[in-house]
Amino acid sequence: MVSKKKKQTIVDEALERFATASDSWTQTYKAALDDIAFVDEPDGQWDESVRQSRQNRPCLTFDKLSSSVDQVVGQQLQSLPGVKIRGAEEGDSDVAEIYEGLIRQIEQRGNKAYKTAFKFAVKGGWAVWMIDHDYIDDISMNQDIVLREIKNPFSVLFDPIIQVQPLKEARYAFMFDDMEVDEFEKLYPKAQSTLSDDFSSTGNTRSWVTEETIRVADYFRIVSKDVRLCQLSTGEVVDYAEIEPIMDELNFKGVTITNERLVEGRQLERFKMTGLEILDQYECVGRYIPLVPLLGKTSNIDGRFVTRGIVRKAKDAQRMYNYSRSTSIEVTALQPKQPLMATPAMIKGHEDRYRNLMTSNDPVLLFNFDQGQKPFREPPGQPSGALITDVQISSDDIKSTTGIFDASLGAKSNETSGRAIRERQLQGNIATYEFVDELVESMKFTGEIMVDLIPKIYDAERQIRILGADDAEEVMTINKPQLDLQTGEHIIINDLNRGHYDVKVTTGPSFSTRRSETAEQLGTLFGQNPSMAQLGADIYFKSLDLVGADELVERVRKQGIKQGLIEPNDDEKEQQTQAQAQEKQIKMQAVQLEMAMKQAKLAGEQADAQETQSKTLLNNVKAQVEQLELAQGQQDMEAQKIAALRLKQTIANPYGGGM
Repeated sequence: MVSKKKKQTIVDEALERFATASDSWTQTYKAALDDIAFVDEPDGQWDESVRQSRQNRPCLTFDKLSSSVDQVVGQQLQSLPGVKIRGAEEGDSDVAEIYEGLIRQIEQRGNKAYKTAFKFAVKGGWAVWMIDHDYIDDISMNQDIVLREIKNPFSVLFDPIIQVQPLKEARYAFMFDDMEVDEFEKLYPKAQSTLSDDFSSTGNTRSWVTEETIRVADYFRIVSKDVRLCQLSTGEVVDYAEIEPIMDELNFKGVTITNERLVEGRQLERFKMTGLEILDQYECVGRYIPLVPLLGKTSNIDGRFVTRGIVRKAKDAQRMYNYSRSTSIEVTALQPKQPLMATPAMIKGHEDRYRNLMTSNDPVLLFNFDQGQKPFREPPGQPSGALITDVQISSDDIKSTTGIFDASLGAKSNETSGRAIRERQLQGNIATYEFVDELVESMKFTGEIMVDLIPKIYDAERQIRILGADDAEEVMTINKPQLDLQTGEHIIINDLNRGHYDVKVTTGPSFSTRRSETAEQLGTLFGQNPSMAQLGADIYFKSLDLVGADELVERVRKQGIKQGLIEPNDDEKEQQTQAQAQEKQIKMQAVQLEMAMKQAKLAGEQADAQETQSKTLLNNVKAQVEQLELAQGQQDMEAQKIAALRLKQTIANPYGGGM
């Protein structure tokens, strides 16, 4: 808990820093605001002094700059740069892919932040977005990183050090809003909203608190703290504060500290404040100010920082164009209507008709010949050639100052060949490339902030959604403990807390654009060489934006793999292995079933043979009994003896007799 005295110290520090930043950025902000108003305000392209001097005269606007702005913005928004993550010290390539997919998912959700910022940067040379983190919902303990749009970039003040140092060196920043006193008192009923007469503080507090408004600001600052870095015998470099509770366990495993040093660490703090007090303090886990500025074309003039958009250098040419067009229209409109030349005798008796000639729709005009002549008109005055020349020169000046020519806007120009048109379009792209380069730098810093935040926000086992380069979604489980059966130790699967990762930003066409180009080129190639269609049909169908394309690709690949034309990937190899194992199992079951059927048949045959033998035995016994009874009836003792012996032998050896 921050003490009251320390809170006042923070307020004094913030007020002093705000005044310093305001002085440093005022001129930059004013110039950028003027540029944005020039293209977005309905009458922004006419100076008030010129408008006053032309009272009751046309002050028309023929906006040619907006199309140039739209061209630069639209072309870039079709193919925003992409953040790439690469494993560095102890970084795992699989985890790097998770980082990259997670950042891509965060950027997709907050894509509006990039778009709004780039529009401001192209117009005025100044824009901002924010990287924040918040709970997923009211019933969850998990947080997500959020890319937030800032609709008013002039409500953010940065440490002026970024005018001469990299963006990551910023020590503080403000995001503020001047609220009406009544609204403020509803939101913060316990907060102080007025200045007492004897109040005194560092900085211009009275600009923060007026009778109508009170300024509420989020004050971000970086505080320094000593960090004891340790290198373990495993080669891992960690903060000693992180391993201190488990040092005994590490020593038991033979892990020791081999090297260490003290460094100046960075810790982010964030306060909600007015010029009078601290309203709230937020939990922060990062090392950088989470506000990212986007600059335009930058320069430094005798120590004064300058950033501008595409508008500033073209404003005079646009003003001259508007002035020349307005004056030309004025001259044309004010040219006197050419009178009808006639003598009194020519119109005698028809005076009313000629008096109302300009407002009448009478199809017949009567006149009198006077000495063989009739009424006639003088030819009308011609437009001013100088004004027309001024209009043409001003139009060309706008193209030259913006670097956007007719070919870049899709209009027909002097270029006729395809190569000449592409060269002119390339010239326009080169002229505006600095805007893209600044966007790349700001997005790179954004990636670095996210890489710093990800292991601190996504620090527990959970499922997250990531995006692939083709915008395909995948759900991944991160930080999952698992027992290693070989070592008997617990390991973490997809551990986002381990390793360091580098950030790179790539530019070029978007995935959808590249997919369309691939489909077009493959279609042309297969048309010229149909035999190649068998080798690349799966790639071609995959590049088509068709319903059922995935199923079609799967069928084509199965056929190609079966024919040996396509090399299976890891998943398909696993499917093949499973299919082969299943086929082998089915064959074994078939063999076992066939053997069982043969055994059953043999058993049946044996049973039939035994039944036949039993019947034969029974018949033999009956015959021998009949012979014995016959001998007894005849009282033939010798025959009785022989019959009795045979019957005894048959009963004693039922299947051996007679064999």
